[in-house]
Amino acid sequence: MTTLRTRSLTAGLTNSRPALAASQAKWTTTTYTPSAPLAARNIASSSKLSSPAPPPASPSPSSSSPTSPTSPQVTLTWDQYLRLRKSRRLAGLATSVPSTLLAAAASGSYFLGQEIDPAQQIGGIEPLYVYGALTIASTGLGYLIGPSLGSSIWSLFHRSKLPQINQKDADFYEHIKRNRVDPSRTNMQNPIPDFYGEKISSLKEYRRWLRDCSVYRRKAAHGLKEEEEAAAEKGTKSTETKKKK
Repeated sequence: MTTLRTRSLTAGLTNSRPALAASQAKWTTTTYTPSAPLAARNIASSSKLSSPAPPPASPSPSSSSPTSPTSPQVTLTWDQYLRLRKSRRLAGLATSVPSTLLAAAASGSYFLGQEIDPAQQIGGIEPLYVYGALTIASTGLGYLIGPSLGSSIWSLFHRSKLPQINQKDADFYEHIKRNRVDPSRTNMQNPIPDFYGEKISSLKEYRRWLRDCSVYRRKAAHGLKEEEEAAAEKGTKSTETKKKK
């Protein structure tokens, strides 16, 4: 009985071996084909992995170079401003001399070189006097143009400081306008100080100008009191004379 069972088992195993071999051959021969999107994704990822990484971008000169520190703008002090103001005034005075001489020479050579006929008058005046007056007027015009020309030339050499100088000019004029005296009280014994502050060239001279202005005010106030007292005395005398009459 046992022999029959073993024989049937061996026969069953021998009969199933061809089926197992056929199924194994089927699994080995068939290949798995993924879908198209998944295959494209796998190909792209494999190409990314296989392609070398791009070299790092070289930094631009502007980003690599250190930023140059901006030099701080030097503020103009009042003492420096007053010295520059004095040099500008001297430049205008120095330029007025050649401009005056040049205008006098040019106008004199032109007008005085004209032929003068005493019989032909210009506006009822002899030509000699007219030409002489025109020469003097041209000379005066050259004198007036001189300071403006000198200031323009001076500004060319101080272009970097012009904004600060202009601001200081405005501030200085406000100081002068606020502290200068009333010129209506001036007289021979109490002359008015520098009204526009043109001769101030240092802080020491500015303080002196302030002291002169205060002295002027005291003198003007003292003179005003004397005038008021004199007017009061005249008023009392006039009332007394009216009463007597």
